[in-house]
Amino acid sequence: MENLRKYGSEPFSLSVIHGGPGAPGDVAPVARELSSVKGILEPLQTAATLEGQIQELKNVLEKNGAIPLTLIGHSWGAMLSFIFTGRYPSLVKKLILVGGGPFEEKYDAHIVGTILSRLSEEERVEALSLIETLNYPGIDYKNPLMG
Repeated sequence: MENLRKYGSEPFSLSVIHGGPGAPGDVAPVARELSSVKGILEPLQTAATLEGQIQELKNVLEKNGAIPLTLIGHSWGAMLSFIFTGRYPSLVKKLILVGGGPFEEKYDAHIVGTILSRLSEEERVEALSLIETLNYPGIDYKNPLMG
């Protein structure tokens, strides 16, 4: 799989980082919209490990981008961009995080509670069953709204 899409023209000073797993291309509409004013890179993560994705991102950005770049990370891409920026701050001009997960475990249960509160009773029962099956750490399965 080709692991880079380019939008607009050089210099490529902004990169959108997709969510995942299994969500390559989910930020393509953002890239297309922004490409009218900036050159955009959309790296598609193909590596199976965190370290692999960090190195893959570094290689793509250094080879194709106008360093330092602005990163816009969505969902898992927000987490990856945050970790990447901590590791390679000289490669990143600005960091924009959209819809990422919590950065501290103590906030995890609150997010799950909010999500569960938006589901119907049937959906909530199914979601809780799946969470319990996955043995998600730090979640109180007895209180679906985790008030």
